[in-house]
Amino acid sequence: MNIWSNVFRHHRWSNLVLIDFLSSLTDDQLALTVPGTHGSPLDTIRHLISSDADYVRIIPDAPDVPQIDDAGPFGGWSELRDVADAADTALIAYVDGLTEDIFFIDIDEGEAFELTKSILLGQIIHHATEHRSQIRTTLSTHGITPPEISVWAWRTSDEGQKLLRLLSPNEEGAR
Repeated sequence: MNIWSNVFRHHRWSNLVLIDFLSSLTDDQLALTVPGTHGSPLDTIRHLISSDADYVRIIPDAPDVPQIDDAGPFGGWSELRDVADAADTALIAYVDGLTEDIFFIDIDEGEAFELTKSILLGQIIHHATEHRSQIRTTLSTHGITPPEISVWAWRTSDEGQKLLRLLSPNEEGAR
């Protein structure tokens, strides 16, 4: 099990926890804003998930995943969750066997971007963490307690506990 895959397991978990929480809010709550953030919680989570799917699209040899247009009509929470799960699961599978960094060029709207796998993977984590934090800030500023989605919180989730049991020297079958 590669360290990167566990970083992306947290990434997927925190996206899905946040989507599930946001889906329980009212339209007015989803439209709240705070200066200095990307936008409303709904706009921000749509942007984050759209970006994750787009990042998977540009990774060399990554599988195809559904894409969404964050500027178009909202397709609903089920679609957003499905795209998030597909994109983030593809990222986990992709990084699980990753051992070598490579240079590649992404062409986006006619502009060439020189990248490496490590730069892109770092950007994915940074981008998502920043926007999840902005969503939490917006909600907190307006008196709504958002879910805890830190790595420490993931550690206590079912998936985090499974990882700890797998790698613990005190558990039977551990490495």
